[in-house]
Amino acid sequence: GESDNVPFLQEVKSAYEQLTSKGLDGPDDVDRGIVGIVLMVFVLSAVTPSRVERFLEQVYRTTKTGGKVCFRDYGLYDMSMLRFPAAARKSSARSENPVFVRGEGTIARFFSVEATKESFESAGFSTVELRYCTVFNHNRKTGQKLKRVFVHGVFEKPNVL
Repeated sequence: GESDNVPFLQEVKSAYEQLTSKGLDGPDDVDRGIVGIVLMVFVLSAVTPSRVERFLEQVYRTTKTGGKVCFRDYGLYDMSMLRFPAAARKSSARSENPVFVRGEGTIARFFSVEATKESFESAGFSTVELRYCTVFNHNRKTGQKLKRVFVHGVFEKPNVL
């Protein structure tokens, strides 16, 4: 049942808190750079903008040399970005990664390939692959074609001598 998942959910919450605020100061293996692949799918958009730099630095620390981060998140001009009213925008109009606040108070962020590259490379990663990925979803009921835009990337922790 749901109570069986409580320890797992506490571990996930703890890992999130460590990566976004406290840092990885303990003796766990994850702090020793042994992670070979990090799957970061719609994760960075959920991290508070002020914590992104630290978050990526922590991911870098946990990733082993030659390890890769597989990244996908919402791209600029995604259909959901275009549907936000102007009053929901909480970042400057010049921001490369616009931030919006949804009605329930959670944030929605949208990324450019340029800003994504800069963020990952500032944390120490090298860019292997980075591009926009556009998908058209077709709503059969309404007949609408919905344009989705994502940023897809692969980043690698280089061999630093």
